[in-house]
Amino acid sequence: LMDFERNYPIKIPSKQLDNSYSFYSTSCNRTKLNPWFVTGFTDAEGYFSFSILSDRKMKTKWRVSPVFIIKLHIKDITILEKIKYTLGVGKIRKYGPNSVQFVVESIKDLQIIVDHFDKYQLITAKVSDYLLFKQCFEIIKQREHLTEEGILELVQIKSSLNWGISGKLKDTFPNVEPIKRPEYKFKGITDP
Repeated sequence: LMDFERNYPIKIPSKQLDNSYSFYSTSCNRTKLNPWFVTGFTDAEGYFSFSILSDRKMKTKWRVSPVFIIKLHIKDITILEKIKYTLGVGKIRKYGPNSVQFVVESIKDLQIIVDHFDKYQLITAKVSDYLLFKQCFEIIKQREHLTEEGILELVQIKSSLNWGISGKLKDTFPNVEPIKRPEYKFKGITDP
């Protein structure tokens, strides 16, 4: 280290980004992205999901948490900051040693995400995951996830979404059949 660098509280600047930070910012200029860029970028790098986790405090003994995430290498954090600024919701979190995530988890903020993707539609097979996610989101908004029937419906949706359901959910709900995934057909690029 040179000059007074040896006196810095953190010797390696990249070590400043530890897991305790839920949001941090770099110098991102405050211009909004084209909303079609956000959609296209999500088609490539984003995902829609929800977790169903055991929770004894809940009436149904299950907690359901929807989430929208875009994960990138830490060197590309500026793109995530621009997406966050454009959408006006979410947080940027460190994920592992070299990755960051743009995460939207709250129901209020997820409504903005759903509204965005209803208006600026995805064009890849990811649209099928989005439509399943949207079904889950509607069940949660209607508070149907607080009933046994709602949980069963969510397990069916989760079985068809992304990576499916965990072994614990398969063991707990052995007779649940996955719902049919929405059919995907490429319709062309809306705004080239």
